[in-house]
Amino acid sequence: MEKKNNHYVPKCLLKRWSLSNGIYDGVFVLNCSSKTIDFSSAKGSKAFSFASINNLYILDKDNNRYTSLEDWLSGLEGILSMFIDKVARKESTFLKDHTQLHKLLMGLLSFNFRSRYFFQEGEKYIDSNPQIKSQFAEKSSLQILLENLVNATTYKANQLFPVEFIICNSTVPLLVCDRPLLYNVFDGYSFIPLSPYLLLSFRKAQRQSTIIYQDIDDNLVDSFNKQIIEAARDWIVSTNKEELENIMEGRNFEYSDEVIFEEFKTLIHGYEYQLNAT
Repeated sequence: MEKKNNHYVPKCLLKRWSLSNGIYDGVFVLNCSSKTIDFSSAKGSKAFSFASINNLYILDKDNNRYTSLEDWLSGLEGILSMFIDKVARKESTFLKDHTQLHKLLMGLLSFNFRSRYFFQEGEKYIDSNPQIKSQFAEKSSLQILLENLVNATTYKANQLFPVEFIICNSTVPLLVCDRPLLYNVFDGYSFIPLSPYLLLSFRKAQRQSTIIYQDIDDNLVDSFNKQIIEAARDWIVSTNKEELENIMEGRNFEYSDEVIFEEFKTLIHGYEYQLNAT
């Protein structure tokens, strides 16, 4: 299989925001660059096309096409989809399978390293810093970032396992964007929306992995949505077109982010640097 069309925010997550416009199912999406709002289809070969890039995770090297990273991410996405279905029913049986739980954690943390924007800024940074690139045995900037996605995700997951989950039920719709993970933003907690009405927060547990369910007030939802808007670089999805219109009118989507390489103190798979776009 060619595996050309790579979603950097997977369909299994975006479909939770899907609704009907009277003709077909899709989502309202605000393009941060053009400041336009479209209704993007949730079905067919071009489903959620705004969240995909051709060959984003594919390495062409020595006349070979390497798709292993896309395969790896697809496996993590399958576990994420199953997890969302289960927590929507308030199940907790997945806590008994530590292997699946660890993969779920990797799936969540991978959002910190897999966006189109992350790759764009990372390649520019590496290309402009030959002293960094020279440490990676003549690998291309793309290959360095592809390997970093796996290794940095694995490293972060190992650091956070076992994990404490809090599933927050909201009565106010949540936003989702091209960089949906708010990593380590408060007291060790990270946040990611699982659906328009389910917000996941997680951090390292003291002894064993746990999960609790609770309701959250509108003020916390409002705070989270504001942070999602600030995190967005490509697009924002909402169940409410009018909300996106208000964001579009009140937001200046121009950024001057800093890219930082941090040396890992404990190496996983021998990789030496982590890339952060802030």
